Amino acid sequence: MISSLNKRLLAKSKLILQHTTRVQHQQLLLRSFTSQQQQQQQQQQQQQQQQQQQQQQQQQQQQQQQQEQEKQQEQEQQDKNQQQNENTNENNNKNNNNNNKKFEQISNNRTVTWASLTVALISGGIGWLYYDHLMTKKRERQNEIKTYGSSSVGGPFVLIDENGKPFTDLDLKGKYGLLYFGFTYCPDVCPAELYKMTKVIKNLESNGLGDSIVPVFITIDPWRDTIEQVKSYIEEFHPKFKGLTGTPEQITKVAKSYRVFMSKSGKGDDYLVDHTIIVYLVGPDGKFIEFYNVNQDSDIITNKIITRIANGGKGGDNRGEIKSEKSYFEKIANFFK
Repeated sequence: MISSLNKRLLAKSKLILQHTTRVQHQQLLLRSFTSQQQQQQQQQQQQQQQQQQQQQQQQQQQQQQQQEQEKQQEQEQQDKNQQQNENTNENNNKNNNNNNKKFEQISNNRTVTWASLTVALISGGIGWLYYDHLMTKKRERQNEIKTYGSSSVGGPFVLIDENGKPFTDLDLKGKYGLLYFGFTYCPDVCPAELYKMTKVIKNLESNGLGDSIVPVFITIDPWRDTIEQVKSYIEEFHPKFKGLTGTPEQITKVAKSYRVFMSKSGKGDDYLVDHTIIVYLVGPDGKFIEFYNVNQDSDIITNKIITRIANGGKGGDNRGEIKSEKSYFEKIANFFK
């Protein structure tokens, strides 16, 4: 009987031992699984950190590449601008040399025909516009340029406005005058210049200076530009425009005083008029201040006029540039005689 009891106890002990072993094994498995999960989480965190670092590095590289590209583009643009300036200066020098040669030929030839004189004067006008571009930088470094009597610009005139009323230089007294010489049948240049003047007036109005300036269109084609024709023409532009016409003698006189070249080309009534393409600024005292060529846009002209008004119309004029082309203007003056 005792032996039977011992056997039972021994069997229970074995069962308990087996159960304990199983529990321990399960605990070991649980610990192992937990450890694996932790390791996986750590690995995932490390991978995320590595990905973030890689993304940051890629962003930095992209920023560096973008900065390098911008620097390269800026350098290329600077090189391009420098090359364009060099080419422009070279072309200007060539044009000036050709212009001087043409003037020498005109001076030496006393039997110049009207056709050759017209071609030479037009070429001289183009060369002078290029020359004006070069002289602009020099003018900016000068505080004042002396006035030369032989190259004086402007003067008194008597014409008829778009309403059929007399209009003289005295009607501009007390205000700045912005003058342009052209003709209503002009196909391209004149409308472009008058639109540019319109922009200038609007710019001045936005700066509170619109009442201090009067834009004036003076025809160089009195044979076709009647009072009605001039009035209809200027209505296409700024409402402040004054349109002036007159007899051929009156137009010739005012054109000569402002050194404006003009020449009819063509037969019959269907003709064009070649002329100087310049906008003149006249001060409140009626005296010429400076001129603006076709290469200067509305913003440049606006800034110059604002500066002139702020200085009371002072600051030197660019008549010195006209003096440098004295022979050119003397030929034009002789043309009108």
